[in-house]
Amino acid sequence: MVPFSEPPEADLRGKAVLILSGGADPIVPGHNAGQLAAMLASAGATVEHRTLPVGHGLSQSDVTIAKRWLASR
Repeated sequence: MVPFSEPPEADLRGKAVLILSGGADPIVPGHNAGQLAAMLASAGATVEHRTLPVGHGLSQSDVTIAKRWLASR
């Protein structure tokens, strides 16, 4: 979720970010998660954003994808 309407300047070069969002999330709409991914990427981060067919809660898919992503770092 985008935490600020006007985020502070940041240098995120060399930082890797994984965003897993739920396509049926009633709290954080998909466009908001996409906006966060774009904001982080524009600050220099390497962003992987995946939308899963789930809601707001943590799913087993989230855990599996995060585990693989962390292992690849």
